[in-house]
Amino acid sequence: MKALIQLENVTKTIKGKKIIDSLNFSIEEGEVFGFLGPNGAGKTTTIRMMVGLMKLTEGDILISGHSIQTEFEEAVQHIGAIVENPEMYKFLSGYDNLKQYARMHKGVSRKRMDEVVKLVGLEDRIHDKVKSYSLGMRQRLGIAQSLLHRPRVLILDEPTNGLDPAGIKEIRQYIRDLAEKENMAVVVSSHLLSEMEMMCDRIGILQKGRLINVQPVRDWMDEGTDTYSMEVDDVEAEAAADFIREAFTDIAPALKDNRLTFKAEKKDIPAVIHFLTGKGLAIYEVKKVSKTLEERFLDLTETREVV
Repeated sequence: MKALIQLENVTKTIKGKKIIDSLNFSIEEGEVFGFLGPNGAGKTTTIRMMVGLMKLTEGDILISGHSIQTEFEEAVQHIGAIVENPEMYKFLSGYDNLKQYARMHKGVSRKRMDEVVKLVGLEDRIHDKVKSYSLGMRQRLGIAQSLLHRPRVLILDEPTNGLDPAGIKEIRQYIRDLAEKENMAVVVSSHLLSEMEMMCDRIGILQKGRLINVQPVRDWMDEGTDTYSMEVDDVEAEAAADFIREAFTDIAPALKDNRLTFKAEKKDIPAVIHFLTGKGLAIYEVKKVSKTLEERFLDLTETREVV
């Protein structure tokens, strides 16, 4: 896979304060990369540097092999982006808006305009005035205009901000389709953890201007000691918890209703079940409980120092 975006020691200093500090990572074609962090972490500042709206203090950003610093025009021609909210002429139709955007790039044909309209699912409403569009439709039109010139890289800053659940699901599916069908590198910034978990291939966490972790989403869900949930008979729940504490000193079960929750390694689970059944206790269910992305995020930001 080819890296379409490369950040090399990217730093931004404003009034003597480092807002962004030494970012280094790359994003490959066909990948949806989630840029995650709390408000004020530096996500939008980084995106503004990536699209050329803000100068770098140090380092460089390569877009499809071209430097933002020394080959600006060559670099930005490969980028389609929505930074914060898409802006458009509300008194014009969606199609007429696309015509205006098409004038900014060479070689955008009517055929290409029709292709992007179909890609974002606006065929039935593209000739209606934008003032009649829902927020989700405006987001889709914004994505359409950013795709007109066939960019290799799509950068979306908070694309689901303000959308209802149905709109969020639509935008999420369009983003996945773009990465897979157009083989683009897609960068999505957000603070909505559950959305990033469903949308992205990899997640990069930004905290106080520094990148503290980059991992595939699957690895986020699988790493570390697993948490297990065990359902037992309600009258035997207290006894089951006591038996586990006495026999397995490394396991500390928490009891709620008739369910025990505890952290353990997979190899220990058969021994726990065998021990409890040997005591005559009935076990109805044992299942692994995956940590959510939110829990992983809090683990990282609360327990790890930024390095």
